Amino acid sequence: MSDNMDKTADLVVNEGQIVELEITDMTDDGKGLGRLSGLAIFVAGAVPGDKVSARITRLKKRYAFAETITLLEASAARVQTPCPYYQDCGGCSMLELSYEEQLRIKRKNIITKLERIGALEEPTVREVLGAADRSGADGGQAGHTASAGDSDSEAFESMFRYRNKAEFAVAMTSAGPLVGFNKRGSNKIVDCTDCLLQKRATMAAANAIRNLLQDKLISVYDVRHGKGFLRGFTIKVCEGTGEMMLIFTGTAKHLPNAEKVIYTISDAIDAVSTEAEPYFLQSVVVEVNKAKDVREPATAYEVVAGSNTVTDITDDGMKFEISAPAFYQVNTKQMSKLYAKVREYACLKGGETIFDLYCGIGTIGLSMATQAGMIIGIESVKNAVIDANRNAVINGIVNARYYTGRAEHVMPRLLDKEDKLFVDYIDENAPKIAILDPPRAGCDEALLRAVASCEVDKIVYVSCNPGTLARDIKLLGELGYEFVEATPVDMFVATMHVECIALIQRVKS
Repeated sequence: MSDNMDKTADLVVNEGQIVELEITDMTDDGKGLGRLSGLAIFVAGAVPGDKVSARITRLKKRYAFAETITLLEASAARVQTPCPYYQDCGGCSMLELSYEEQLRIKRKNIITKLERIGALEEPTVREVLGAADRSGADGGQAGHTASAGDSDSEAFESMFRYRNKAEFAVAMTSAGPLVGFNKRGSNKIVDCTDCLLQKRATMAAANAIRNLLQDKLISVYDVRHGKGFLRGFTIKVCEGTGEMMLIFTGTAKHLPNAEKVIYTISDAIDAVSTEAEPYFLQSVVVEVNKAKDVREPATAYEVVAGSNTVTDITDDGMKFEISAPAFYQVNTKQMSKLYAKVREYACLKGGETIFDLYCGIGTIGLSMATQAGMIIGIESVKNAVIDANRNAVINGIVNARYYTGRAEHVMPRLLDKEDKLFVDYIDENAPKIAILDPPRAGCDEALLRAVASCEVDKIVYVSCNPGTLARDIKLLGELGYEFVEATPVDMFVATMHVECIALIQRVKS
């Protein structure tokens, strides 16, 4: 934006001023986007298609923040939200939009990022593979789409209650304990007795913990005085087996009043368990974290009751053991569509060497093992590599090997005949395919350069962040690779998050 436009914007609006805006887009954190005399204004409580009266709350040189005062004209895509916590809780940002509009916005966001950050012209981005309510044989491109208003319908249930992992925040107040999720744009906690994204068994366990805190059988950690035990907790649910893992993030290895606590939570889960949702508590773990910042890595994992892992069985019959720190896709049903698209893009003919980078517990690579020559997984987290090797064994897969370390260091050594890590069990003439599934921060530049230096023929990039995906595609373009197309998969209904699989090929000289 030019200096003249900046001056114009300063003259047009001031903090506290009320303006009328037409909302044309949505930001990554769920705010509506409108413009006034060239100034971008991010509006809380507004969605694309709305016309609103909004108060400017913060003014910057190139943009401003505002809050909705009056909804002058509602978007045609608005629906009645079924969640009483929606206005405060930061978990959902699109629950007021029809599902068709959610998918449209997510696809548009990916295209915009690929164009602006990835420097691609008119990138091919397929329609989003929607949630389980879209039952077309093409994996989610056809059929009825439920809206959030279908709260009593089977379609609604298939869209929601989809998360197999929940991370709860806790606090103690003078009025009693809070168990729930952070408020939007705040560290304050919304006390939530039912989240529509979580399984009923998950919420039953969380509500039991709230009662245990109220009865003082567990103490909440006090940051100011450095006293207390519980800093939060995580619940993992395996849809294929019903097994649940409860992970307490605490300041010591020992769970206070362990027997009473575990039986109370287990009974609460059993009380809501049904033939359709036969969940039960299989594992209780304490994640020890004494750091000032709870986001620091845990120092230990102590199994208090049950097994070290829980086991899930996917729609295609594969078994995966999941430990407390392991990553697993949070939407089990959509995970099957995601992996099917990865296999489609890999287009295996038999004999290929698959480098599964950021492999985690091996789920993606192992799902391709029967069609490939060799799976080589590389992961920096040692526990995940242990899980991946165990998952290969329990699925009877013999053509998979896993290595601990940073992929940019390990991968070139595996292919270097002069290096002690060189592997001679792969066909050096076989096509090489790299599967990239990094965290939200995207791939390390050194990793992308290493992949290119190893001259892999094809890259299938699985991303949960369109911005870092676009950034990495741009670098890969400079390294001799070209973007072919992408397919989004809606793993996160009612939020702005979206998974995206991109096919990238080496340019033949």
